[in-house]
Amino acid sequence: MVAMSLRFAIVIAAPPLAGVALGYLSGGRISGLRTIPVRALWLVWLAAAAQFAQYYVPGLHRAAMLAVVFGVVLIWLAVNLPRWPVAARIAGVLIVLGASLNGVAIALNGRMPYDARAAAGAGTPKNVPANERTRAAILGDTIPLVPLHALISPGDILIGGGACAFVVIAMRRSERRSHDRDPVLAPHHAGALHPGHAGPVAVHRRGTVRAGRLNP
Repeated sequence: MVAMSLRFAIVIAAPPLAGVALGYLSGGRISGLRTIPVRALWLVWLAAAAQFAQYYVPGLHRAAMLAVVFGVVLIWLAVNLPRWPVAARIAGVLIVLGASLNGVAIALNGRMPYDARAAAGAGTPKNVPANERTRAAILGDTIPLVPLHALISPGDILIGGGACAFVVIAMRRSERRSHDRDPVLAPHHAGALHPGHAGPVAVHRRGTVRAGRLNP
């Protein structure tokens, strides 16, 4: 159980960590994560708690808990997505799509199906093996991660890709904002920065006043 939990944590933590590495390699900064507003973070923790209870608390109806998890996540996205830049929204949609694919596989079969042959190659059978009665088996855990002795699903790939992209996008936004704050002096504004030299607005006003004096 401890080994399985460790592998699960690695699979979950790897995409955002990869995003941090790619963000730095592309010139971004970790401070960029603060440029994308995130509200109602407690809803994410609530969804995580419901997901944990679904597997580790006996007597709970898994379909009902799955509905709770998706409902909470959708509420959180409805609160946050409109405030995010377009690229971050796309990354968020990828995460939602991946979670939805996983949810469909679980809802249709009661548990997440896995490919027994892939599990043998990865060395870690889990959940319920797929058979001829399994519905949407392709959405289950069919992709082996042999070095980690784990299986992931197509939905997990979308979730991981979206999480990685979100981190990179946020870190790159920090770099763009720093460039936007750099002072850029246009030639026609340079005169306003030198003492004793009138800027274009002042020159225009004096010209208007002189023209008014010459025209009775």
